[in-house]
Amino acid sequence: MDSSCRSNYWSIACGGLFVIIPCRGQVNESRIKIEEMDVFLDKKTSIFLIKSMKTPRKEIARALRYMQDYKIKKESMIMEYKKFNNQYVIRIDKGEEICAKLKEVAQKENIKLAYLTGIGAAGKVTAGVFDTKEKVFKGHTWEGDLEIVSIGGNINTMNGETYTHFHISVADESGNVYGGHLTEAVISGTGELVLTEIEGTVDRKFDEENRAEFI
Repeated sequence: MDSSCRSNYWSIACGGLFVIIPCRGQVNESRIKIEEMDVFLDKKTSIFLIKSMKTPRKEIARALRYMQDYKIKKESMIMEYKKFNNQYVIRIDKGEEICAKLKEVAQKENIKLAYLTGIGAAGKVTAGVFDTKEKVFKGHTWEGDLEIVSIGGNINTMNGETYTHFHISVADESGNVYGGHLTEAVISGTGELVLTEIEGTVDRKFDEENRAEFI
């Protein structure tokens, strides 16, 4: 926000949040509903911007509570990871999908080749096998309290684009174990993964005979 615009705003600090609220102007209504405000989050500065011409004091309090709840909900569903040499230690949170998040890390960090290990807890898992005779993937979906016994696989490229290939084993509360080629795993507790980057590139190609993508 430039200085000319900032002069029309004042900030309030609350629990590490800085909420920028307009302090000049007029509105037709004396009460502004939070849901009707235009709320923006500047990801670079973690500053919330509330777009309205005037905000009564009691509405400021409501806005701050709203922002705090927003922050808590968002932080509870934000994947985090740290890099140590050529390895990434990744935490995936409740409600997040493993394959999508790992692809996100690979694209952000420009990872072209890596292998995966990990454990965790999932609420929904879809995995299966590739029928080599019919040339089709046959998947199964399991839902409930599922412990990720193991997850492994690799990240590489196909036609220059990020390609993920993972297998998973999960156990239910009765001790039954299921698994296969992973297409979806939604975390119910947490996912603790280690992605190890390998120097170099391996590009997959589509095999016409087997109707599948191979290294």
